[in-house]
Amino acid sequence: MSFSSHSAVISAFGKEFAKKGIVPLEFHRYLIDAQDKRTQGDYSIEDQRQLSYDDVNILIKQSKLFIQWAENTIL
Repeated sequence: MSFSSHSAVISAFGKEFAKKGIVPLEFHRYLIDAQDKRTQGDYSIEDQRQLSYDDVNILIKQSKLFIQWAENTIL
């Protein structure tokens, strides 16, 4: 597979892995949310749109769940 954008990778992940039940559906949602937060953090110039400590904490927790699932499943 080859992709030209993050959104294309996330979309393909949902189609090829999450919707087919290979990975839990919530991991696709985690990727969508993380991409949204990344865009917000990179491009937002409004103080109200800056990422909060809680936003980042949620992303870290979701990432850890994803990694833990992958390690338990693959290893």
